[in-house]
Amino acid sequence: MAVDHSRTPPAVPGLPLLGNALRMMGDVQGFLVDAYRRMGPVYRVRALNQTFVIMAGERANRFLIEHGEDVFTSEESFGGLNRQFHMRVHVLNGRPHRHLRRQLATGLSRDLLAARWDEVMGSTERAFGSWVGERALPVVDRFQRLAADQLSVAFTGASSAARFETLRWAFELVLDVTIAGKWPRVVLRRPAYRRARAEILAFARDALEHRARNPHSGPADLLDQALTAVDENGHPYPPEVRAGMALQGYFAGINTVAYLYSFMLYALLRNPEVLARVRSEVDAAGPLTFAGLRHLPALHGLVLETLRVYPPAPGSARTAAKAFEFEGFRIDRGRRVLVATSVPHQLPEHFPAPERFDIDRDFAAARRAAVYAPFSVGGHTCLGAGMTEVLAVATMATLVRRLTAALPRPDQPLRITATPGPNPGKGFTVAVTARRA
Repeated sequence: MAVDHSRTPPAVPGLPLLGNALRMMGDVQGFLVDAYRRMGPVYRVRALNQTFVIMAGERANRFLIEHGEDVFTSEESFGGLNRQFHMRVHVLNGRPHRHLRRQLATGLSRDLLAARWDEVMGSTERAFGSWVGERALPVVDRFQRLAADQLSVAFTGASSAARFETLRWAFELVLDVTIAGKWPRVVLRRPAYRRARAEILAFARDALEHRARNPHSGPADLLDQALTAVDENGHPYPPEVRAGMALQGYFAGINTVAYLYSFMLYALLRNPEVLARVRSEVDAAGPLTFAGLRHLPALHGLVLETLRVYPPAPGSARTAAKAFEFEGFRIDRGRRVLVATSVPHQLPEHFPAPERFDIDRDFAAARRAAVYAPFSVGGHTCLGAGMTEVLAVATMATLVRRLTAALPRPDQPLRITATPGPNPGKGFTVAVTARRA
């Protein structure tokens, strides 16, 4: 059948002026799946003044893996992170991108968690101890604070807790402006933001200077990698790029990790049979060690199933660097594209009974088929994905061993918000008590 090269993707019906904004401001993953079922594997959505082409389904994931480097650029979507905080890895392509990813990956490895296990778990235990007795604990906020502490200790050897408020506010504002388009770019010119940005960049430079003066004997972490990093031609990266590398360890992964923790806790409380399995497994495990994490299959299943149902990255935002065709439709150069990599998570042909929360699914086969993609697929897959999964196992093991939590209204469905990434929102609270053996 001949392809009509003039065909443009169909538009999802929406409201005047708002378009599809209201639906996309909530459960964006649910919206993308519903639209895929109604419209097919490629369609257009509009949210206020922004229009995106959505590519979804197994073939879209394969397309991103096989052709992403050739047809897409990340500059429009992620250029703000680079312009504001010099996180260059998000906008590079080809050899320069692969080279910088390799250097960052060494400084974000799970080996660092093993080397700093006692410090990371110590901060986790202290945080959970401070939660006891709270009747309406704000889950997302507390997990963000915990994740910031865990990641900064693991990746840099020092906590960033003292600057948490500044880091979170500035980072989320940049994401809302440059990626989500929630606010106009002019807000990044306001004095309060400019002061916060200057403080954050100075903090990164000071951390690097302190490490240069005070080397340590442990495995090389992200600060060490930033100090010695060279580009693909062997030339030292400029100081601002080194600062951007350091910041990856202080707050780049805070939201991804914190939102995963939050959804995991909700999944446990809504699925008591899963909670019973996980708690029994943890209780039988004895002292929690880094090596022992591999022997907690129910907890690993909980992490992976939570990522299936509540993926931290429902899609990969890109811009078409040149015109191309997908599934019989033409996507023009300059078009904003979202490859909805997690749509297959909710399709029964890939995950039988996708509405069921099942920690015993075969995620290895789904990964190989590129239909399980909570952290995207292809060359821009999240650098910290492996660390996130391991840290989630350790954190939830500690939580179910130390604490008992309860939903204030168990039958009330979770209200998901889309920005700066899919999360349960500020209204998600639990009551916390210390667990008694």
